[in-house]
Formats: sequence, structure tokens, C-alpha cells
Amino acid sequence: MRLAVLPALLATALPLSAQWDLRLELPRPSGQNLPQTLISGTGQLVAGDFDTGKGFIATVNHQIFQVGPLLKLEGGLEYSQFKADGSLATGATAQGTALKQQGVGVGLNAQVWVPFVGLAGEIGLIQRFQRYTVDTAGASSAKDLSRTWLRVGARWRIPSVLIHPYLAASYQQPVSKDHPVQLSSASDLGAYFTAQGSGQEFERMWTFGVGVTF
Repeated sequence: MRLAVLPALLATALPLSAQWDLRLELPRPSGQNLPQTLISGTGQLVAGDFDTGKGFIATVNHQIFQVGPLLKLEGGLEYSQFKADGSLATGATAQGTALKQQGVGVGLNAQVWVPFVGLAGEIGLIQRFQRYTVDTAGASSAKDLSRTWLRVGARWRIPSVLIHPYLAASYQQPVSKDHPVQLSSASDLGAYFTAQGSGQEFERMWTFGVGVTF
């Protein structure tokens, strides 16, 4: 009986004994607060997928310490990029507009493992240093951001002997954010872009990805 339990114990301990954790996630960011605004009820100020975005997050984590077979704390570095595209109405024409947020981050992440099933819950904080860029018809403006994000996630370890691949999902949002700017005319758009970098950028997201520990 004891010999039969040993493989299960090893399967639980192996992912925790790993020192390095590499992960690639595809986020679904949202929160641009750019509605399909109408000017005086007749013309559309912005159009497209401004309120959602796409991108990627690449993370390298390293173990700091572990407590028993079920709890682990790690620190890490990441590079992330989020982007949303749409168009901006200028008179009778529409100009392509791209909103991009990219940069690096440092974080702490705790894993709590469920025994024998390869499942773990995660909670962590990430300090992201990013540049927010608005590009309309070749004219760009940018602001530097520094915000703390909360990450709550889960992972499932795929059974393997030499390396330990896993699937991951998470929900993330900044710890603090401002209220959105209200747009009612074309002139308000300047005030909106001025406010970028103080709460109008991507402010929440779901992520889905894959990783490997070794």
C-alpha cells in the first residue's frame, strides 16, 4: 500500500520542486471606455473594436521558496503587449486608429496545489511599467504607465516525466483606476486622449495560455 501511494506523492511534489516556470498567455483585454459614440445623434465619432483588444504576455518565474508539497512562492519578469484597432471620424472621413499598451513587469505569484489531481490556484501582484500609444493616421502620442495589477488564476499540470507542461487561465485587473471620460463631441476626443495613462487604458482582462516548469 505504501509503495502504491509513493508515485502519487511524487507526482504532486515534482511540479513544486521545479525552479523555473516559463509561460505564454493570450490576453483578452478590455476597458478602453470608447463607446460607439454619436455626435448630436447623427454621426459616429469612433468605430471598431476599441473596447477590446488582443496581444500576448510572456513570463519567466523563478522559485523563491516553498512550504511543504502544496504551497509555493515565486518571483518573475514579464513582457506584455495589448492592442486595439478601430477608426476615428474626422469630418466626412474615417482614419484608422491603433491603441497600444506594451512594456515590462515584475511580480510575485503564489501557488496552492490540490493534492493528487495536478490542479493549482494562483494569486499574485504584478507591477507593470508600460507605454500607452495612440496612433491616428500616422500621428502618435504616448504616455508612460506604472500600475499594480492583481492576478487570480488556475493551472492544470499535464502529466509528464522529464518536463512539466501545464495549461493556465487567469483574470487580471489593476488595483486602482480612474473613471472614464465621457465623449459627446469631436472636441472631447482631445480631452480623452489627454487622460490616457491615468485610468483610461486597458483595465481588465482574461488570459489563457500554456507553460512549462523544470
